[in-house]
Amino acid sequence: MATTRAHPTRLRYAAALTASAALAVAGLATASSAAADGPGVGAPFVVTLGDSYISGEAGRWAGNSNVSPSRVDALGSPAYYDNPTRTAEQIAGCHRSASAEVYIGGGVGGVNFACSGAKTSSFTASNGNVKPGLDFADLGAGKVGQARMLQDFAATRNVRMVVVSIGGNDFGFADIVQRCVTNFLTSPSWWPNYCYDDSMVKNYFTSTHVATVKARVTTALGNVRTAMRNAGYADSQWSLVVQTYPSPIPSASGFRYGQSGYTRQSVGGCGFWNRDADWANATALTTINSTVRAAANAHGAKVLEL
Repeated sequence: MATTRAHPTRLRYAAALTASAALAVAGLATASSAAADGPGVGAPFVVTLGDSYISGEAGRWAGNSNVSPSRVDALGSPAYYDNPTRTAEQIAGCHRSASAEVYIGGGVGGVNFACSGAKTSSFTASNGNVKPGLDFADLGAGKVGQARMLQDFAATRNVRMVVVSIGGNDFGFADIVQRCVTNFLTSPSWWPNYCYDDSMVKNYFTSTHVATVKARVTTALGNVRTAMRNAGYADSQWSLVVQTYPSPIPSASGFRYGQSGYTRQSVGGCGFWNRDADWANATALTTINSTVRAAANAHGAKVLEL
C-alpha cells in the first residue's frame, strides 16, 4: 500500500479555485467602512459548505509518496487546525484545510464551513464525530448544522457567494469505494469479483434512491437560501454556486498499472477492476452529477463543473 495518498481530486482543485475566484470577484463591490459589516456592507466574503470535495481534505499533502511522507508533507500536522488559535479542529474529522479552495485571496475573504464525510443532513458518525449537514441542526456542545453556521456568519459579514459541494455521500461514496477496493484485493484477475453489480452498490443507484437524493440536495440548497434570507440578504445580493464532482479514478484505459497483481493499488493507489472503473465513470459519477445539477437548477444556482 502507498505510504501517503492524497485526495484523488487534489490536482483538479487548482482549476476549480481559479473558476471560483473569477465568479467571486465579478461584480463585487466593497461598501463604505463607516457602517458595520453585514449584508451588502464591508469586505466581500466567499463561504464554502459541503463535504470533503470542498473542505480541503488531503490539503496537507503536496502530491503522493510511496516512501517517506515527509517528502510531500506541505502543511504538517496543523493543516486541518481551524480553531481561532490554530491548535485543533473546531469539529473533529471535518478536515478543513488551510489550503482549501475557498481561500482565493485578491481582497476576497474566505470561510470554510464544509466537513469531510458530510451528507445533506447532520448525523453522528460511527466513531462519534458529528458531521454537520446543510441544515440548522443543534448538534450539542455549541456545534450546529452548516446552514446555521452560514446564517450566523453572514449576519455580520458581506457574503457575496456561497459555494456548495454536497450529495456524494448520500450516494454512499465511501461505502462504494471501500467495496470496490476490497473486491479488487480479494479476488484474482482470472476470476474478478466486481463491485458494480453488488446489491449494496446497486441499491444506491435505483430510481427510487436517486429521486430521494435529488430531494435531499434540493432541500439542502433551499436551507442555504433560507439561511441567507434569515441573515438579512435579498437573493440578488449574493450568488449560489454548486460544484459537480470530478472523477476520483480514470476509466480502464487510463490506468498506469495493469489489473493483474496488486501494483494498481499498492503503487498506483487505485485498486479498481477495469470494468468497475468504467462503471464508476460512465454510470455512478454521471448519475451523481446529473442529480446535483437538477437540484442546483431547481434553485437557479450556478453550476461549477469539475
